[in-house]
Amino acid sequence: MKRITAFLLAILLLSLPVICCAEQTEYQKEENTGRNKDSYPWIIRTPYAVWYISKADIELLGEDAYDEGLYAILDDAEADFADARAALAGFIPDEIQPIDIFTDFCNKAEASKAADAFYRELGNYIKLFNGWNIARIALLHEYVHYLTMHCAQPRTRFGFWAEGMAEYVADLACKNRLGRSENMGFEIAGYPPVMWDQSWDEAENCIDPRKLNFGLGALASNGGLVGQRYYAVMNETIVRTDEMDQNLKPEELSLCEASGMIAYLVDEYGKDTVFGNWDLDPDSMDTVYGKTFSELYRDWAVWNEEQCKLLGIMIP
Repeated sequence: MKRITAFLLAILLLSLPVICCAEQTEYQKEENTGRNKDSYPWIIRTPYAVWYISKADIELLGEDAYDEGLYAILDDAEADFADARAALAGFIPDEIQPIDIFTDFCNKAEASKAADAFYRELGNYIKLFNGWNIARIALLHEYVHYLTMHCAQPRTRFGFWAEGMAEYVADLACKNRLGRSENMGFEIAGYPPVMWDQSWDEAENCIDPRKLNFGLGALASNGGLVGQRYYAVMNETIVRTDEMDQNLKPEELSLCEASGMIAYLVDEYGKDTVFGNWDLDPDSMDTVYGKTFSELYRDWAVWNEEQCKLLGIMIP
């Protein structure tokens, strides 16, 4: 009897570390004793981020609603951040510090008037505006900015590379669980209705960011942005004119055009060439690729049409 009891006790003791490990996967709030502790009295640490919990946002949404949105986003964010780091492996360090992430759903920051989120290179942090649903759409893009604008050497420069690479990694190189969960903000962004069915992923039952990107790129390259307001890689909202459309400058591209061009360059010239020169002045593309930016844009438009056909996207 003593042997049986001892055996059962040993089994119980061996099982305890496993139970403890399972409990440790739950992220716990802790008191913030450092950065902006008055406005952000609590933090949550994950392997890839430090989340700063806003006192004002809790008062705005209510603590239960704020916490529900926060805890619901953490697992998807960690998985997406891991994917982004894998996509950039070899061009960013193996060891990367967790990024600070602040919420500002009260929209106190001036930048909230023009953006749903931003990565601030000077302070090295991400700030999220307009609630958890919007955060899901914007967060991975901003995290890629952190990786390529802060962690990488050389760093991405110029809007074409910084914004294009953020969209390329988030929407074309990664699954983007966060964005898929909100259908990439399809309704909010006002995308052409024709792209809804064209971009649908039957298996995942959501918008496929890859299909959406290639489809929007085809619309843009066929003159679909003329007369339209859109967010350009120069970090401004502009209107595409006929004159611009005939001779596009790198800083005037939409995000989907820039990310699509990077996808084309990777396919045609290889990741080492593209990622290794993401600080290149886009006006000097010929020094690396043997063609001007305008020539590469035209080549991309043809390639992009082929990708659409392969994905079953028919652009009217």
